[in-house]
Amino acid sequence: MIRTRLTHHAPTEIADACALLAEHGEDAAVVGGGTMLVPQMVRGERTVHHAVDLRRLGLHRIEVRDGEVAVGAMATYSDVAASAELAEHAALLRIAAAGITGGAQIRNQGTIGGSACYANPASDVPAVLVALRARMQVHGPDGTREVAAEAFFVDAFASALGRGELRAAVVIPAQTGRAGYEKIKLSESSWPIATAAAVVGDGAEPAVTLGGVARTPLRLDVGALVDGDGTLGDADALEALVRERLTEPWEDELAPGSYRRDIAGAVARRSLIKAKEERA
Repeated sequence: MIRTRLTHHAPTEIADACALLAEHGEDAAVVGGGTMLVPQMVRGERTVHHAVDLRRLGLHRIEVRDGEVAVGAMATYSDVAASAELAEHAALLRIAAAGITGGAQIRNQGTIGGSACYANPASDVPAVLVALRARMQVHGPDGTREVAAEAFFVDAFASALGRGELRAAVVIPAQTGRAGYEKIKLSESSWPIATAAAVVGDGAEPAVTLGGVARTPLRLDVGALVDGDGTLGDADALEALVRERLTEPWEDELAPGSYRRDIAGAVARRSLIKAKEERA
Protein backbone atom coordinates (compact mmCIF):
# COMPACT_ATOMS: atom_id res chain seq x y z
CA MET A 1 0.00 0.00 0.00
CA ILE A 2 1.21 3.51 -0.84
CA ARG A 3 1.17 5.44 2.42
CA THR A 4 1.50 9.01 1.16
CA ARG A 5 -1.24 11.36 0.03
CA LEU A 6 -0.97 11.16 -3.77
CA THR A 7 -2.55 13.40 -6.41
CA HIS A 8 -3.09 11.61 -9.70
CA HIS A 9 -2.83 13.74 -12.87
CA ALA A 10 -3.90 12.38 -16.27
CA PRO A 11 -3.17 15.15 -18.82
CA THR A 12 -4.27 14.82 -22.43
CA GLU A 13 -1.56 17.09 -23.87
CA ILE A 14 2.20 16.65 -23.59
CA ALA A 15 2.65 20.34 -22.80
CA ASP A 16 0.37 19.98 -19.77
CA ALA A 17 2.30 16.93 -18.56
CA CYS A 18 5.58 18.82 -18.84
CA ALA A 19 4.10 21.81 -17.00
CA LEU A 20 3.08 19.55 -14.11
CA LEU A 21 6.53 17.99 -13.94
CA ALA A 22 8.19 21.40 -14.03
CA GLU A 23 5.89 22.77 -11.33
CA HIS A 24 6.34 19.93 -8.85
CA GLY A 25 9.93 18.92 -9.62
CA GLU A 26 11.24 16.13 -7.37
CA ASP A 27 7.79 15.82 -5.77
CA ALA A 28 6.34 14.45 -9.04
CA ALA A 29 6.86 11.16 -10.84
CA VAL A 30 5.93 10.00 -14.33
CA VAL A 31 3.69 6.94 -14.46
CA GLY A 32 4.15 4.87 -17.60
CA GLY A 33 3.70 1.17 -16.99
CA GLY A 34 4.36 1.68 -13.28
CA THR A 35 6.33 -1.56 -12.93
CA MET A 36 9.26 0.24 -11.30
CA LEU A 37 7.61 3.25 -9.65
CA VAL A 38 4.68 1.55 -7.91
CA PRO A 39 6.76 -1.15 -6.13
CA GLN A 40 9.25 1.52 -5.04
CA MET A 41 6.46 3.61 -3.54
CA VAL A 42 4.83 0.61 -1.86
CA ARG A 43 8.17 -0.29 -0.23
CA GLY A 44 8.73 3.33 0.82
CA GLU A 45 11.87 3.66 -1.30
CA ARG A 46 10.48 6.66 -3.16
CA THR A 47 8.02 9.28 -1.93
CA VAL A 48 6.25 11.77 -4.18
CA HIS A 49 2.90 13.50 -3.89
CA HIS A 50 2.09 13.91 -7.59
CA ALA A 51 1.81 11.16 -10.20
CA VAL A 52 1.71 12.28 -13.83
CA ASP A 53 0.06 9.50 -15.84
CA LEU A 54 1.00 9.30 -19.55
CA ARG A 55 -1.78 6.92 -20.63
CA ARG A 56 -3.97 9.62 -22.23
CA LEU A 57 -1.22 11.23 -24.33
CA GLY A 58 -1.40 8.84 -27.31
CA LEU A 59 2.16 7.59 -26.91
CA HIS A 60 1.48 3.89 -27.60
CA ARG A 61 2.11 3.90 -31.35
CA ILE A 62 4.95 2.27 -33.28
CA GLU A 63 5.30 3.95 -36.68
CA VAL A 64 7.66 4.03 -39.65
CA ARG A 65 8.60 7.62 -40.55
CA ASP A 66 10.97 8.46 -43.41
CA GLY A 67 12.90 5.21 -43.13
CA GLU A 68 13.05 5.32 -39.32
CA VAL A 69 10.91 3.67 -36.66
CA ALA A 70 9.37 5.79 -33.89
CA VAL A 71 8.42 3.85 -30.78
CA GLY A 72 6.10 5.74 -28.43
CA ALA A 73 7.04 5.99 -24.77
CA MET A 74 3.99 3.95 -23.73
CA ALA A 75 4.63 1.02 -26.10
CA THR A 76 4.91 -2.08 -23.91
CA TYR A 77 7.38 -4.93 -24.28
CA SER A 78 4.53 -7.01 -25.73
CA ASP A 79 3.75 -4.26 -28.26
CA VAL A 80 7.40 -4.19 -29.32
CA ALA A 81 7.73 -7.98 -29.53
CA ALA A 82 4.62 -8.18 -31.75
CA SER A 83 5.54 -5.26 -34.03
CA ALA A 84 5.94 -6.09 -37.71
CA GLU A 85 7.58 -2.69 -38.24
CA LEU A 86 10.31 -3.49 -35.74
CA ALA A 87 10.75 -7.01 -37.08
CA GLU A 88 11.62 -5.47 -40.43
CA HIS A 89 13.52 -2.32 -39.44
CA ALA A 90 14.93 -2.84 -35.91
CA ALA A 91 14.90 -6.55 -35.10
CA LEU A 92 17.33 -6.19 -32.20
CA LEU A 93 14.80 -4.28 -30.08
CA ARG A 94 12.11 -6.86 -30.84
CA ILE A 95 14.44 -9.73 -29.89
CA ALA A 96 15.33 -8.10 -26.57
CA ALA A 97 11.70 -7.27 -25.72
CA ALA A 98 10.60 -10.85 -26.33
CA GLY A 99 13.14 -12.05 -23.75
CA ILE A 100 12.27 -9.65 -20.93
CA THR A 101 11.96 -11.44 -17.60
CA GLY A 102 9.10 -11.16 -15.13
CA GLY A 103 6.40 -12.99 -17.06
CA ALA A 104 3.39 -11.78 -19.01
CA GLN A 105 2.42 -9.17 -16.43
CA ILE A 106 5.69 -7.28 -16.86
CA ARG A 107 5.75 -7.67 -20.65
CA ASN A 108 2.16 -6.43 -20.97
CA GLN A 109 2.58 -3.50 -18.58
CA GLY A 110 6.23 -2.45 -18.63
CA THR A 111 7.38 0.00 -21.29
CA ILE A 112 10.55 0.55 -23.27
CA GLY A 113 10.37 4.25 -22.41
CA GLY A 114 10.11 3.68 -18.68
CA SER A 115 13.03 1.29 -18.65
CA ALA A 116 15.17 3.76 -20.59
CA CYS A 117 14.37 6.61 -18.21
CA TYR A 118 15.23 4.59 -15.09
CA ALA A 119 18.65 3.86 -16.66
CA ASN A 120 19.19 0.75 -14.55
CA PRO A 121 22.59 -0.70 -15.58
CA ALA A 122 21.10 -4.21 -15.33
CA SER A 123 18.17 -3.44 -17.66
CA ASP A 124 18.09 -4.90 -21.18
CA VAL A 125 16.91 -1.67 -22.79
CA PRO A 126 19.74 0.91 -22.50
CA ALA A 127 22.41 -1.16 -24.27
CA VAL A 128 20.00 -2.18 -27.03
CA LEU A 129 19.07 1.45 -27.73
CA VAL A 130 22.75 2.44 -27.86
CA ALA A 131 23.46 -0.48 -30.21
CA LEU A 132 20.68 0.69 -32.53
CA ARG A 133 21.99 4.29 -32.58
CA ALA A 134 18.60 5.37 -31.30
CA ARG A 135 17.63 8.96 -30.55
CA MET A 136 15.42 9.99 -27.64
CA GLN A 137 12.66 12.44 -28.48
CA VAL A 138 12.32 14.60 -25.38
CA HIS A 139 9.57 17.12 -24.65
CA GLY A 140 9.89 19.82 -22.02
CA PRO A 141 8.95 23.39 -21.07
CA ASP A 142 11.33 24.73 -23.74
CA GLY A 143 10.00 22.54 -26.55
CA THR A 144 11.23 19.35 -28.19
CA ARG A 145 14.78 18.07 -28.52
CA GLU A 146 16.48 14.84 -29.52
CA VAL A 147 19.25 13.16 -27.54
CA ALA A 148 21.41 10.33 -28.84
CA ALA A 149 21.04 7.20 -26.72
CA GLU A 150 24.76 7.22 -25.84
CA ALA A 151 24.36 10.73 -24.40
CA PHE A 152 21.01 10.01 -22.75
CA PHE A 153 22.43 7.49 -20.27
CA VAL A 154 24.70 9.71 -18.23
CA ASP A 155 25.27 7.42 -15.22
CA ALA A 156 23.77 4.51 -13.33
CA PHE A 157 20.10 5.36 -12.68
CA ALA A 158 20.57 8.81 -14.22
CA SER A 159 19.46 10.12 -17.61
CA ALA A 160 19.79 13.39 -19.49
CA LEU A 161 16.19 14.39 -18.73
CA GLY A 162 15.91 17.83 -17.15
CA ARG A 163 13.24 19.30 -14.91
CA GLY A 164 9.85 19.23 -16.60
CA GLU A 165 10.99 16.92 -19.39
CA LEU A 166 9.62 13.57 -20.44
CA ARG A 167 10.66 11.11 -23.12
CA ALA A 168 7.88 10.90 -25.71
CA ALA A 169 9.41 8.44 -28.19
CA VAL A 170 12.56 6.70 -29.30
CA VAL A 171 13.53 7.06 -32.96
CA ILE A 172 15.54 4.22 -34.49
CA PRO A 173 17.25 4.39 -37.90
CA ALA A 174 16.31 1.44 -40.10
CA GLN A 175 18.66 -1.45 -39.34
CA THR A 176 20.86 -2.60 -42.22
CA GLY A 177 22.75 -5.40 -40.45
CA ARG A 178 21.94 -8.64 -38.68
CA ALA A 179 21.28 -8.59 -34.96
CA GLY A 180 22.34 -10.88 -32.13
CA TYR A 181 21.46 -10.61 -28.45
CA GLU A 182 22.85 -12.55 -25.50
CA LYS A 183 22.51 -12.21 -21.73
CA ILE A 184 23.44 -14.03 -18.55
CA LYS A 185 21.13 -14.15 -15.52
CA LEU A 186 21.15 -15.88 -12.15
CA SER A 187 17.64 -17.21 -12.77
CA GLU A 188 14.78 -16.85 -15.22
CA SER A 189 13.18 -14.04 -13.19
CA SER A 190 16.33 -12.10 -12.23
CA TRP A 191 17.83 -8.97 -13.74
CA PRO A 192 20.63 -9.67 -16.22
CA ILE A 193 24.20 -9.75 -14.95
CA ALA A 194 25.57 -9.01 -18.41
CA THR A 195 24.08 -8.40 -21.85
CA ALA A 196 25.53 -7.97 -25.32
CA ALA A 197 23.82 -6.56 -28.41
CA ALA A 198 25.65 -7.16 -31.71
CA VAL A 199 25.02 -5.72 -35.16
CA VAL A 200 27.08 -7.04 -38.11
CA GLY A 201 27.03 -7.55 -41.87
CA ASP A 202 24.85 -6.17 -44.67
CA GLY A 203 26.57 -2.78 -44.66
CA ALA A 204 26.24 -2.10 -40.93
CA GLU A 205 29.11 -0.81 -38.79
CA PRO A 206 30.11 -3.97 -36.86
CA ALA A 207 29.70 -3.30 -33.15
CA VAL A 208 28.88 -4.95 -29.86
CA THR A 209 27.23 -2.97 -27.07
CA LEU A 210 27.61 -4.37 -23.57
CA GLY A 211 25.01 -3.79 -20.87
CA GLY A 212 24.92 -4.65 -17.20
CA VAL A 213 28.72 -4.65 -16.89
CA ALA A 214 29.33 -0.90 -16.52
CA ARG A 215 27.45 2.11 -15.18
CA THR A 216 26.30 2.95 -18.70
CA PRO A 217 26.20 0.92 -21.95
CA LEU A 218 29.61 0.24 -23.48
CA ARG A 219 29.73 0.26 -27.28
CA LEU A 220 32.69 -1.51 -28.91
CA ASP A 221 33.72 -1.09 -32.54
CA VAL A 222 34.59 -4.61 -33.73
CA GLY A 223 35.11 -3.79 -37.41
CA ALA A 224 38.74 -4.91 -37.21
CA LEU A 225 37.76 -8.24 -35.66
CA VAL A 226 35.03 -9.50 -38.01
CA ASP A 227 34.92 -10.05 -41.75
CA GLY A 228 32.33 -8.64 -44.15
CA ASP A 229 29.90 -11.43 -43.34
CA GLY A 230 30.17 -10.83 -39.60
CA THR A 231 32.39 -13.80 -38.74
CA LEU A 232 34.61 -13.23 -35.71
CA GLY A 233 38.20 -13.99 -36.63
CA ASP A 234 39.98 -13.76 -33.28
CA ALA A 235 38.10 -14.44 -30.06
CA ASP A 236 41.18 -13.63 -27.97
CA ALA A 237 41.41 -10.18 -29.55
CA LEU A 238 37.74 -9.56 -28.69
CA GLU A 239 38.38 -10.61 -25.09
CA ALA A 240 41.37 -8.25 -24.94
CA LEU A 241 39.30 -5.37 -26.33
CA VAL A 242 36.57 -5.93 -23.75
CA ARG A 243 39.05 -6.01 -20.88
CA GLU A 244 40.80 -2.90 -22.17
CA ARG A 245 37.58 -0.89 -22.34
CA LEU A 246 35.87 -2.28 -19.26
CA THR A 247 38.07 -0.61 -16.68
CA GLU A 248 35.41 0.06 -14.02
CA PRO A 249 32.91 -2.81 -14.05
CA TRP A 250 29.53 -2.37 -12.38
CA GLU A 251 28.78 -4.34 -9.25
CA ASP A 252 25.62 -4.85 -7.22
CA GLU A 253 23.89 -7.57 -5.23
CA LEU A 254 23.73 -9.80 -8.31
CA ALA A 255 27.46 -10.05 -8.97
CA PRO A 256 30.79 -8.37 -8.19
CA GLY A 257 32.50 -6.27 -10.82
CA SER A 258 35.31 -8.80 -11.20
CA TYR A 259 32.85 -11.49 -12.28
CA ARG A 260 31.19 -9.20 -14.78
CA ARG A 261 34.58 -8.34 -16.27
CA ASP A 262 35.45 -12.03 -16.51
CA ILE A 263 32.29 -12.99 -18.42
CA ALA A 264 31.81 -9.88 -20.59
CA GLY A 265 34.04 -11.15 -23.39
CA ALA A 266 32.19 -14.46 -23.63
CA VAL A 267 28.81 -12.72 -23.72
CA ALA A 268 30.06 -10.40 -26.47
CA ARG A 269 31.34 -13.36 -28.49
CA ARG A 270 28.02 -15.21 -28.18
CA SER A 271 26.10 -12.16 -29.40
CA LEU A 272 28.32 -11.98 -32.49
CA ILE A 273 27.71 -15.66 -33.20
CA LYS A 274 23.96 -15.15 -32.95
CA ALA A 275 24.16 -12.12 -35.26
CA LYS A 276 26.19 -14.09 -37.79
CA GLU A 277 23.60 -16.87 -37.79
CA GLU A 278 20.54 -14.58 -37.99
CA ARG A 279 18.67 -14.52 -41.29
CA ALA A 280 15.83 -12.20 -42.26
